[in-house]
Amino acid sequence: MSNSILLLFFLSLFFISSTTYSINTTHKFFVQQTQALLHFKQNLTSINDALFEYDSTCKNWLGSGYNPIMMNWNTGIDCCEWSGVTCDPSTGDVIGLDLSCGMVKGTIHPNSTIFHLPRLQRLNLAYNSFTHSQLPPAIDMLSNSLTHLNISSCGFTGQVPTYISHLHKLVSLDLSWNGNGKLNLEPHVFINLLQNLIVMKELSLSEVNISAVLPSNLNISSSSLKFLNLGSTGLQGNMPRSIFTLQSLETLDLWVNSLTGHIPSEVSLLPNLVSLDLSRNGIYLEPHIFRSLLINSTFLRDLWLGEVNIGIVLPTYLNISSSLRLLDLSSTSL
Repeated sequence: MSNSILLLFFLSLFFISSTTYSINTTHKFFVQQTQALLHFKQNLTSINDALFEYDSTCKNWLGSGYNPIMMNWNTGIDCCEWSGVTCDPSTGDVIGLDLSCGMVKGTIHPNSTIFHLPRLQRLNLAYNSFTHSQLPPAIDMLSNSLTHLNISSCGFTGQVPTYISHLHKLVSLDLSWNGNGKLNLEPHVFINLLQNLIVMKELSLSEVNISAVLPSNLNISSSSLKFLNLGSTGLQGNMPRSIFTLQSLETLDLWVNSLTGHIPSEVSLLPNLVSLDLSRNGIYLEPHIFRSLLINSTFLRDLWLGEVNIGIVLPTYLNISSSLRLLDLSSTSL
């Protein structure tokens, strides 16, 4: 047998063995993901529609004909075809899990297999009933993949783990509306979030209990931040100037806090600002900045200044930008 024939023979054997190994490995990984999802389902049950706490909100989004999202989660169907599950079409990896408005209730345990999906990029559990669940430190297992995390309005309580700031690929994080302040974010963890998540575009923490005095030199690393909601989080101290230097910012909500001092002039220079809510804080907005906001803001549509001290007498005719659709000056000191 010639050397060239021998070479072709051994190359064929290598190709066959490599292909077999790849198929076996892929199948094993697929089975592991399916089992992880089914085990996660075992700890959860469906909510009776009549008792679904967030039913009205979800019906506004989805209409009235939706069903419990896990109804077709069984071994007779490829897990990539299950409701709420998204897979990478080229590898079969589970990369997305969207159970929002899924009529699901139960407890997310610290060892939940939901964190055993190493390629998971998007996790949305919003508008379900995971009452008394806590976001476990195991979330750190997704630090190399997770880009979107939403656990809003689903009953999470306790401390947000320090590891939340290790999710360095996060683009969107929503922890809002969980039990009226029963979800706590330690001030140093909050600061780490702002400093470490450099690709963040959306951060929503409304009604998360932070209760911190904001440092005057607050450092926000992400220059791409578009949405920042810190409403009713117990923030105190002077309004940090750095927040108003985020040129990509489109929505800024700081309502119902204990912030004081002057609103920096930079607020009227934010080129993309669409919605601004500074209501119910002990802050002062200088008249010339207020006028600039009304007249010069290119995209500003909603401006909430209830209970903000402005200190001017409004003229009979008020020049307002054509983009402005809502102006709230309720209980404002004019």
